[in-house]
Amino acid sequence: MILNLEIDTKQLTTNLNELVAGLETLVSPQALDAISRATFSITGQRFVVAADAYARANPKKMHHVYEWGKVGDKTARLFVLERSVIIDGRLVIGTKFLKSRVPVPINPQLLKAGITGKVVSRKSIFANKAEVMEAGTPVSFTAKRVLSIVGNNGLAFIAPGTTVHILHPGGLQTRQAFASYMVEWYTKKAGAVMDASGFYQKISTSVAKALTLKNTGPSQVLAAVIMVADQYDTGGIIK
Repeated sequence: MILNLEIDTKQLTTNLNELVAGLETLVSPQALDAISRATFSITGQRFVVAADAYARANPKKMHHVYEWGKVGDKTARLFVLERSVIIDGRLVIGTKFLKSRVPVPINPQLLKAGITGKVVSRKSIFANKAEVMEAGTPVSFTAKRVLSIVGNNGLAFIAPGTTVHILHPGGLQTRQAFASYMVEWYTKKAGAVMDASGFYQKISTSVAKALTLKNTGPSQVLAAVIMVADQYDTGGIIK
């Protein structure tokens, strides 16, 4: 006896097409957006910690993005990272500088009584220190009262009405120092951080599991990607 069987190629093709469509979903805009959200959180959290360590090792470059006297202290950061734009997997990370709330330190020499018996006691706050010093923007102001400063030649006094020009607030080394470090870190470190995070492995495992289910298609794969991404996403701002 001879038995002839006809292979159901239509059903086979349908199943394979569903699997292919599911895999193609990994590079869809929705999936890439979810992956980008997680990437921002994973790399951003590592960057701010690395920036603290770099600041402690290079205080002359990075003192401006922390409160006075607290360089490298995570509680004194004057910057946050913002997830600005995500379009088809293109992630744009922005930086926002916060206003300082700590008074500018007074030079110890000015706290000693002079010939008049007076000391400098009035404190001021340089609210935009991080933004101004990072940009290297010269600062000019007119003295409203007698000012005392300690320069290269010792103690000096500035009369009221005098216009004061500070060409390099914070010092030459602060200009674009934070931006330069951020670009360098993301260029050299971000890829390794993502590889070590386990995120990609979890995506692969979750998608592979979804593909084994009956009638798997793009929606199941996308749901698997979003589920993993949501576990890592901490929001659009990293402080």
